[in-house]
Amino acid sequence: MAMTSETSHQLVVLARLCEFCQWRGALTQSGEDPWSYMRRKLLDVEAPLTAFKGELLRGLREELLAELTRGPVSDARFAQYKDLFERLLSRGDFADVAIHLSSAAGPACRELVGQALSAARAQTLFQEERRPAAQRSPAWNKLVQELWKRLGFDVLERVMERGPESPRRRAYVLRRMRRDVAEYCTVVKIPTAPTDTLSPFMLPRIEAVVAACLRFLSKYR
Repeated sequence: MAMTSETSHQLVVLARLCEFCQWRGALTQSGEDPWSYMRRKLLDVEAPLTAFKGELLRGLREELLAELTRGPVSDARFAQYKDLFERLLSRGDFADVAIHLSSAAGPACRELVGQALSAARAQTLFQEERRPAAQRSPAWNKLVQELWKRLGFDVLERVMERGPESPRRRAYVLRRMRRDVAEYCTVVKIPTAPTDTLSPFMLPRIEAVVAACLRFLSKYR
């Protein structure tokens, strides 16, 4: 089973991530404040990521409905679909869809699944992050906090809070941040080049990396 989408949106997402991980180049020529530049590159991910996940969702919906048209689907196969839908939908939409992904649903399964998916919309990290902290998914917060520590942001917090801020300290933190994000992407094979292939199974971690970076950059703007 594969989730497919138009290549252009994937390329833009990866291009923004690649630009974020590069310290020099456009940054040194634009004259823009480095902190603002980094934050802007992450915010620029929203539109292509929303379009990319929307295309993945539509493709997965069509694949599932076509399979249901051909005949009964096993619970093992439904479990594979659930795993993919969970990466694309909000908790509420996923619950509405997942309840029908069972062989026990019988002949009505296709109609019920089709109705639930017609009303569902792909969700990205940006919708989750706009919610008040207390309303965010516990699983999402856990993943972002895991990435926060894995990227060393807890250490960078202490650096930022060690006395009055200075341009030199902020520049050091930004260099460390970009370097550590690039190293993490390399270790776990998250692509950072537009020519790489973006695996759907990497989406939650890519989004959590972006969310952790935005939380840090927003905290010390």
